[in-house]
Amino acid sequence: MEELETIAFRELGKYRNNDTCIIIDLRDKELYQEGHVEGAWNIPYERLMEDAWQMLPRKKLLLLYCERGGAAMMAGRELAKKGFYVKAAVGGFERQGSV
Repeated sequence: MEELETIAFRELGKYRNNDTCIIIDLRDKELYQEGHVEGAWNIPYERLMEDAWQMLPRKKLLLLYCERGGAAMMAGRELAKKGFYVKAAVGGFERQGSV
């Protein structure tokens, strides 16, 4: 199994307004509304793992983040197994805040 690529949460800012990737916030709607990375899609972890992954484009880099990094790592591994190009942000929104 290939190892999941990770990036530091603070590096997500480099990917904003980049049409070759999608930043995905895995936190629940309430936390997303309190603050999120500009341009990030809000797809809560449970929904993503259930069925929302099917709507994601396979030709774009998916950048995942969550509160602390754990859910992003788990989701990233699953999406990579499904053939997506994905990176998980370590550190998370809770520790880093906005980028």
